[in-house]
Amino acid sequence: MSELQRGLDDEPHDDRPVYGERRRRVLRIAVLIALGALVLPLMLSAYGVARSAADRACAVYVDRFDTDAAGFRVSFELFGDGGPGWECSAVSASGVATPLANLGVLPAAPRPISPAERGT
Repeated sequence: MSELQRGLDDEPHDDRPVYGERRRRVLRIAVLIALGALVLPLMLSAYGVARSAADRACAVYVDRFDTDAAGFRVSFELFGDGGPGWECSAVSASGVATPLANLGVLPAAPRPISPAERGT
């Protein structure tokens, strides 16, 4: 063995982590902020798409089932009648809201009504 190798092997090994506790904490916080920065825009985009789909679907429901309504209101309810999802309500001219439908978490266009269902 050379003199240099013998000198390195004789030194005690340091088993401590390479980074200090403070630096690890800062890295953890930076990673959490980065993950939040990646996930938050996706969540906001999904909310916006679901909200606009709920508005369009609710407008069709109000037009079809409550012709006297002055408008409609859409809200997301966690504990609604049909479970979590967007609730569609028709709003009268006096401001009274009448619930029409639970549109679900990701609303879609309402299905057409068959002639047999129109009388019921």
